Amino acid sequence: RKNVLAKDRTGAPADLEVLAATALVLLEAAHGDESYEWREHRAIVHGLERAFGLGSAEVRELLRRSEEIRPPRVPLSDITQVIRDRYDPAQCREVVRLLWQVVDADGFVEEWERSFAAHVARAVGIPNEEVVAARRDARAR
Repeated sequence: RKNVLAKDRTGAPADLEVLAATALVLLEAAHGDESYEWREHRAIVHGLERAFGLGSAEVRELLRRSEEIRPPRVPLSDITQVIRDRYDPAQCREVVRLLWQVVDADGFVEEWERSFAAHVARAVGIPNEEVVAARRDARAR
């Protein structure tokens, strides 16, 4: 699914706001448990490179900028609203799949992570049966 998030629902190039919103939900998932592990970081970097069609330097800069505005500076509801408004349902499902890749990256899913992923999926309009499929797809990669 290379470059699946590189354009918004209108076909225009995805701008910094939606790129940062996507990066932020992944960062929140990675920071939610006791430690931010290298496996989680690797899942975020590789996932964003592939989904956005960006190089590693561009992704590192995006993550640096996104770290500066992580919740509570910007409410999670604002972040998920940007994703829901700017991406079509298939793209929102891809964001949820990427989120599950991050959650599963350290090999252990805590209850908080499961709840966070479910909350984000609901907030971006993904029904539960599609969340299950997105998680299965994330594990298959």
